[in-house]
Amino acid sequence: MAIKNVALIGASGTLGPSILTALNGSPYKTFVLNRASSKSKYPNSSVITIPDDLDVQEVTKRFNEESIDALILAISGAHVDAQKKLIDAAFASKVQLVMPAEFGSCDSADERSIALMPLYTNKRDVRDYLVSFEQKERNGRPKLTWTALVTGHFFDWGLENNLLRIDINKKIAHLADGGNVKFSASNLSFIAKAVVKVLGQPEGSKNTLLYVHSNYLTQLELLAAIEKETGEKFERVNESSAEVIKQHRPKMLEGDHEAYETTVAVWGIVSSDWIGSKKLANGLLGLEEEKVEEVVRRAVQNVKAA
Repeated sequence: MAIKNVALIGASGTLGPSILTALNGSPYKTFVLNRASSKSKYPNSSVITIPDDLDVQEVTKRFNEESIDALILAISGAHVDAQKKLIDAAFASKVQLVMPAEFGSCDSADERSIALMPLYTNKRDVRDYLVSFEQKERNGRPKLTWTALVTGHFFDWGLENNLLRIDINKKIAHLADGGNVKFSASNLSFIAKAVVKVLGQPEGSKNTLLYVHSNYLTQLELLAAIEKETGEKFERVNESSAEVIKQHRPKMLEGDHEAYETTVAVWGIVSSDWIGSKKLANGLLGLEEEKVEEVVRRAVQNVKAA
């Protein structure tokens, strides 16, 4: 059965607005899931109001009322219990496909990432939960399927927010392991486009992790594009990724948010080479890499305007 009606939760987050825009421009009828106490407004979208506690029976009822076929979870990957409740409701209703909150910097199927950061244990936990439904019968309805997108760092957002360790405002580049490590990263609109492609359920996209990227480059290549766009030379700070992580990880585990961001930023650069270590799904989904010069131009303009 083809997917017609799609529900999205997390439409006001970092990635959610881009997904909502792409869905609204797609053939699918889109609904935004909004908790009862939320102040978020979506004037150009159909909204399904759900209980704050995500009561499974109530959410199932809402899904059935709107004949939801696919559920996209764009909330924080740390929200394990919330995702599991929504998955339970998806299974109990007529939802055919769930896309978990896998999007982001690192790969939760990578044992090194799981050992390094609790967040990726959470993402694996949700994915394992989805796997447990693959063979469960649903009273004659098709089995529940899932697809998780592994995107690498949010590329354009990361450029503007120093996630890629190059500070456009301060003109400083922190180069991990010499800055010559290839890494995969994805622009927000590209990820949103990938989500829409997955809804078409191409063969090979069900019950699997799909690795995608809009850009594949090194920090040095990125820095060269930024210096060309700005017409300015940046200070270069060479650093050992192992030493940076060794320094910041203990503080991250104690709840230091800045240490967490640094650890994720560095690890997402040195561990996310989808061409070198994974099977890139760009071809499967009909996606092409994007021009780094155009992304850099937009990012520099946005940073200067902020």
